[in-house]
Amino acid sequence: MKARFLIIGISLLFTQLLHAQEYGYNTVDVGVGFKAPAHGMIFGLHLASNAKIHGGFHALLGFNKIKSSDAGKHTLEEGGGPGVSLGYRYYFKVRPYGFFIGAGTDLWRLKIDWREGAAFGTTRTWALIPQAELGYMVLINDMFFITPSIGFGVQSNFGTNGEAVGDGSRVMPGISMGWKF
Repeated sequence: MKARFLIIGISLLFTQLLHAQEYGYNTVDVGVGFKAPAHGMIFGLHLASNAKIHGGFHALLGFNKIKSSDAGKHTLEEGGGPGVSLGYRYYFKVRPYGFFIGAGTDLWRLKIDWREGAAFGTTRTWALIPQAELGYMVLINDMFFITPSIGFGVQSNFGTNGEAVGDGSRVMPGISMGWKF
């Protein structure tokens, strides 16, 4: 009987020592995110699931507010709508912080009011923005993160009801911040 407890105890200790050798830890990030393309702003809830080593998936659930007097197809385009940004980040350090590169896509359901001289109207469209991203995650006490980044993408509108509105290349500087769990 004592031998059985001794074997079980040694086995548990050995198992614990094996798991102690693993590097890193899984984290879930929760916070706020903000992107500032030249024609407006995007803000929302930032969520991420990070792996133990090098990478993580992230999402931004939010609102895209547009006010454009130079990037659109009309003299003035303003409006916005809800949407989501999904992506993957590869961190150069083993743990998910520091410099990273990423790829992702934004999908927004937009309602745009436009004006061109005396003509005006409303357009509803889906905007798809695939993009590449560069950034740096600053970690404070392994719990709080601040992540400045810059994205480079191309907006394509589809499922448009109304006149065509602004699309094309986008530079999207941004920042997200929150807590790791």
